[in-house]
Amino acid sequence: MSSQKPHIEIILPIYNEVKNLVPLIAQLDQVKKRLAPQASLSLLFINDGSTDGSTELLHRLYRDRNDVRVVNLVHNFGHGAALTCGLNYFSGDAAILMDADQQDDPLAIIQLFEAWKKGNKTVVAARGERKERGKALFQLFYFVLHKLSPTLPPVKFGTFSILDRSVVRRFLQLRERNRYFPGLIAFASDKITSVVVDRKERGHGKSRVGMFGLVHLAITAFISFSNAPVRLVSILGLAAAGLAMIAGFTIIAIKIFTPLAIPGWASIMTATAFWSGLQLLCLGIIGEYIARMYDEVKRRPMYLVDQHLSHKTSEEKTQEVA
Repeated sequence: MSSQKPHIEIILPIYNEVKNLVPLIAQLDQVKKRLAPQASLSLLFINDGSTDGSTELLHRLYRDRNDVRVVNLVHNFGHGAALTCGLNYFSGDAAILMDADQQDDPLAIIQLFEAWKKGNKTVVAARGERKERGKALFQLFYFVLHKLSPTLPPVKFGTFSILDRSVVRRFLQLRERNRYFPGLIAFASDKITSVVVDRKERGHGKSRVGMFGLVHLAITAFISFSNAPVRLVSILGLAAAGLAMIAGFTIIAIKIFTPLAIPGWASIMTATAFWSGLQLLCLGIIGEYIARMYDEVKRRPMYLVDQHLSHKTSEEKTQEVA
């Protein structure tokens, strides 16, 4: 690392966070003052199609401050796409990924930076105490994911992290559209260091993800980093074939050796419902893989940029996104 102060850029995806932005920026400014002797900090906001006044606030921030850049996307492309856009536009020695809903504690940036300064290329905020609902579901998700995907590090973390420029370059080589960011960060890193950070409550408004979004993220994580779901289809198929064979021999034996060979309506309907449900489950798992394959082969851009507000020269901008 050079003798000059390193430049750290904080990447913040924004979608309708106007009420959270003012207190968040105040906290980030305090962090910036504390780190000023050691590093320079700037803010890169990825405006992911906000419609609540966030766009106007971000534009005012850009006009009033020279440490702010804003990338406006054409419409809402989703959290993963916005983070990817931020990494594509990133310029600095290290990138900090964090959410703007105040659940990621800005003061933890100091801990992340200190660990990075010691030579750790990837430092993540391991999830400590969680204040939001559904803690048991999150614990179950991490337990199952790490059982099915042993290649992933056992650290429980989201996107709050600091990534060295070399890690960002490797990350940008990954082209899949369905993204589980913690898994991709782990894939692009030779080693992951963690600091424990408690997860705070959301500042204002409701979560943009919701239960459906969390289920979708969980499915993406399992499918992207484990073959276990599709192997489960094979196991279920073999088990079903074995049970069907046993049932067939049993029926033949009853027919030949006993007078009880009277087909029962209840048993027939139960068996039909069971095998039909099993088939639908298998088709559903296979369908999830096919749907994601279809997303990949379409090769549509992950996001579309409407406007990039930057105080840098046009030459610096060209180098930055090259």
